[in-house]
Formats: sequence, structure tokens, C-alpha cells
Amino acid sequence: MIYVFIQIILPIRYLFYPGDLFWTEQGYRFSWRVMLMEKAGTAFFYVTDPETGKRGEVNNCDFLTPNQEKMMATQPDLILQYAHIIEEEVKSRGIKNPVINAEIYVTLNGSRSKLFIDPEVDLTTLHDDFNSKDWILDN
Repeated sequence: MIYVFIQIILPIRYLFYPGDLFWTEQGYRFSWRVMLMEKAGTAFFYVTDPETGKRGEVNNCDFLTPNQEKMMATQPDLILQYAHIIEEEVKSRGIKNPVINAEIYVTLNGSRSKLFIDPEVDLTTLHDDFNSKDWILDN
């Protein structure tokens, strides 16, 4: 019975999330809607030291391979994971409580690039869970 429940609910869970499934990708994995879109993006991450106010851009090549960077730029859960990796690295270099923001532009199915996530949100304050991600901007 549990097996049947999982096989029915898991593929349609995207219906419980607001917004465009292909844009937000909330509930996308393991759904019946895979392979229906083409998505590409460019991501710029910024670290701010709250004590000094200094802001610097992160060189993604220092942390990610080209393929990882390509995949991360369009998937919210990977964006969040990467922000936390940056946070740990920056903390190890002596910056306490860094603020990490990202400016990410994404194109979906050949449309013009649009801002993907709220660039004002401090990604270090967010955690990946099953709740709706309100930091993803509307398509």
C-alpha cells in the first residue's frame, strides 16, 4: 500500500507547489514531466563581510567544474547547496557571518534570460526543505 501511495504522490507532488514547474523545478524530479524543457543560466555569487561592508564576487571556477556550474545555475537546490559551500569556505578564511547573494539569469525554452532568484536574499539564511521557495522569482 505504501509503495502504491509513493508511486502516485511522488510524480504529481509538483501540483502542490505554486508557480511554473519548469521555472521553479519544485517537485520536478521523479515527476512525469521530465525531458520537456531546455533551461540554461548564468550565475554570479557575491560575498559581503557585514563587519567591513566589503563585497566581492566569487569565482565559480574555484569551486565547480564547468558542468557543475552549468547545472547549478538553473536548479534552486543546487544554488542553495553551493551558497552554503561558499559560506563554509569564507568562514574558514576568517569572515564571520558572511552574507551571500546571487544574481542569476535563466532562459527557459529559448525565451530571453530573466532574473531567477531574488538577488537581495542572503542565501546563508535559507535551508533546503519541501516548503515552497519564495526566493525564486516568478517567470
